[in-house]
Amino acid sequence: MLSPDEQQQLAVHLRHDFDQGIVWDGKMLQQWIQEQFGKKVYLSRTYEFMRLAGFSPQHPRPRHVGGDEAAKEAFKSKS
Repeated sequence: MLSPDEQQQLAVHLRHDFDQGIVWDGKMLQQWIQEQFGKKVYLSRTYEFMRLAGFSPQHPRPRHVGGDEAAKEAFKSKS
């Protein structure tokens, strides 16, 4: 478990990186906590820390491997 001071440091770091366009995932956060504080945390715990810092886990929408980009753009331009 992270102390309140460590949680504050984490929140500041997440906000700074977010402002720079860097989006963290649970694995990155897990590794950062290990390196910064020397603590091992479960992956599910990292998502709790993200929420406490005001962030939520984000995942990109899946894309079909055989998708036709030109057809998608043509469809978009019709609407």
